[in-house]
Amino acid sequence: MSAKKLVTAILLTSTLTACNSSHDGLSYTVPDNICGISTDKKILEALLDDGDKLEQDTGHFSLQEGQICHMYVDGNESVISDGEWHEKGYELRDYFLDYDVKGLRYHKKKFASWNSGVASAFPCPGVSKKGDVLSVEVSDMRWNDRSQRLLEKLAPAYFDAYKKKLGCQP
Repeated sequence: MSAKKLVTAILLTSTLTACNSSHDGLSYTVPDNICGISTDKKILEALLDDGDKLEQDTGHFSLQEGQICHMYVDGNESVISDGEWHEKGYELRDYFLDYDVKGLRYHKKKFASWNSGVASAFPCPGVSKKGDVLSVEVSDMRWNDRSQRLLEKLAPAYFDAYKKKLGCQP
């Protein structure tokens, strides 16, 4: 085989390999929301697992009832957002009373983070029959050493979008 043909074959193989795999191993379109709640697409892309197919499942509960959003990649849970209503007076620290989390960090009393998740609790009276305070947790189910940092970047805007979607007063 001539040198020219060999170089052409190598370049063609490299090009085809690059076309058949994405930079992050994602073969699906990454949304700019988690089950209808706006979020930073680039951060979400970094959190989601590699794979071919993404599905979002809100289950049968509405946001006003306490919705759990599952984001599945190739049938495996990747990212989860879990909203739960509580009675008036419930605070973020209450969320962790029966939840043993190592390495918990609080961020200006607006949210808390740990290696695989972030959580917030905020008042939202008059929206749900189940309570006046909503806690929301976002978890990276296959977390790694970058997850906490990424979730901390995602949290402020995501929790604000959640409040806005529900019509909570600022």
